Amino acid sequence: MNLTPGNRPSIEAVYIHIPFCIKKCHYCDFVSYPLAGLPVEEYCDAVIAEAALYAAHADSIQGGIKSIYIGGGTPTSIPAEYLMKMLDQVQDCFPLARNGEITVECNPKTVDGAYFSKLKRGGVNRLSIGAQAFQDQLLQRMGRIHLPQDIGNAVHEAQQCGIENINLDLIYGLPGQTLDQWKGSLNAAVQLHVPHIAAYGLKLGEDSFWGKQYQKGLLQVPDEDASADMFELAMDILAASGYRQYEISNFAWPGYFSVHNRVYWNNGTYLGLGVAASSHWQHLRQTNQAALKRYLQEVQEGKFPVGESEIVDFDTALGETIFLGLRLLEGLNIHEFEKRFGVKINKKYQKQLEKLIALDLIACSEDQIKLTRKGIFLANEVFMEFLP
Repeated sequence: MNLTPGNRPSIEAVYIHIPFCIKKCHYCDFVSYPLAGLPVEEYCDAVIAEAALYAAHADSIQGGIKSIYIGGGTPTSIPAEYLMKMLDQVQDCFPLARNGEITVECNPKTVDGAYFSKLKRGGVNRLSIGAQAFQDQLLQRMGRIHLPQDIGNAVHEAQQCGIENINLDLIYGLPGQTLDQWKGSLNAAVQLHVPHIAAYGLKLGEDSFWGKQYQKGLLQVPDEDASADMFELAMDILAASGYRQYEISNFAWPGYFSVHNRVYWNNGTYLGLGVAASSHWQHLRQTNQAALKRYLQEVQEGKFPVGESEIVDFDTALGETIFLGLRLLEGLNIHEFEKRFGVKINKKYQKQLEKLIALDLIACSEDQIKLTRKGIFLANEVFMEFLP
């Protein structure tokens, strides 16, 4: 990879991938490995070294980057000291803005008060807890290592340590999941008084255990109508409980919208560190090596550990900015879009906009284009209209 003065990336956010976990879940299609016997400390040192490589060639945002997100895998499957060392030294390379957001993903079974205290002292101010469901049988079927009571314990211990900004991930459309079970999970999450809840429909990646079973006809999942009913139930219950649906799958109290994810939805610039991590800056998208041994070797040799990269052409950048912006329920700001790209959106996409308005999938004003309630359920069909 060759970073020259003409394409020095200006980074708004940093993502750090921790590819280790206690046990791989049946739906997981991310690059992750069971922890036992792997070079965890060596990997963490490699992430620090990779950050230093980029820092020597990148322009940071004036005033600091907006956020750092540590995801996985299960970041909290490794010692908190390793995470905090990485976090500290990555911030030496890419200083965080004052009041910037630092998120760590965790599995409820891998954390306790002592662990959260270490995260808090290291500057972590947001957690994303993988709850997924509140029923024993569903958690076991997913291959999760935690029990329903572990979710509440994790939330309470984090709050006691002073980390109030907590997200709970929930999944609907699971094999064998009923609407009543989904309602129970939503209500249980609400009762924990966390400020953010993400409700995702199950995605069956081809390389996941469930994905392979599904392709062989050995796994049944709720049909599209049943999944839509679950999604609508989430919208109704969470709205009635004081959560605002600010993005298709994300619900939060005012003031607790995810800073890091908004960088993605605004099609902003971010750096991904670690195995299989993705980066994006102006005109360039890249993904790191997915093989752990190869990643470690290239970083040790002082190379950028990039596995794949592509130039994002102008029309693709336009389309991606529109559909990512439409994921936000406030919609896409027309004036900001036209200022950014020098393109009149109503002129370039006149046919698409007229079609989608006629189908009641989007609503347009002088300032915004946004999904209608009907459009939220058919979002992928809307997004396809803007891709070249």
